[in-house]
Amino acid sequence: MDISDTQLEVIMEEFKKLIVVAESATVGQLPFLAQSMGFMTEVIRDDQQLALLDTAGALVAISIQGMRLDKYTMPIVVKHALQFAPVFLYRADEQMVDQQVALISGIRGVISADKQLDQVLHALKILMQGELYYGREQLSILLDKMLKFKRQANDDSASAPCLLQLTRQEKRIIELVGEGARNKEIATHLNISAHTVKAHLSSIFRKTQSRNRVELLRWAQQFQAAVDTVI
Repeated sequence: MDISDTQLEVIMEEFKKLIVVAESATVGQLPFLAQSMGFMTEVIRDDQQLALLDTAGALVAISIQGMRLDKYTMPIVVKHALQFAPVFLYRADEQMVDQQVALISGIRGVISADKQLDQVLHALKILMQGELYYGREQLSILLDKMLKFKRQANDDSASAPCLLQLTRQEKRIIELVGEGARNKEIATHLNISAHTVKAHLSSIFRKTQSRNRVELLRWAQQFQAAVDTVI
């Protein structure tokens, strides 16, 4: 397994818009800071609204105050938002958020609730420039674990295909396949045609080197086992 086999998205991309999701928590100063930096900013109280917004060039900030994120728990709002745009977390409790898990899940950064205003401003600037916002210690630990896992892994491991080749839509389809959904059910759930689902599945099979749904699910299980080993 190499570093590109994780869900971590490291493509540098400057963002033009900030969408703040704060369902039941205090929004805080983040929208004001983004506006002061000249970014378009929108605050929503329901993450379901993301499906109705233009998220091109947007970075999503989720207030995770009082929420836990670790190896066993991922807030639904975070999981849902990751389907639509790059995400970072703010107002996080360091005791409740495992930054290693956040990093490997594709979350671009975590801003803890105890950060001073100037520190939040600095973090936001870094994130909007397309960079990840994690401490050097966190990045070093994760890289060391990945390198260690790579030395231990077999060359023919089923987790070898690069997960970054999969689009967000394809990752969601894999999840639905894992839940037992058929093509028509997937099409209805994602509001696309059955023909499009079939095309996505063909792409997924190619990227994961799977010949059918059974092999795809086996690949997904083995990949998750590899991720669990890393984190």
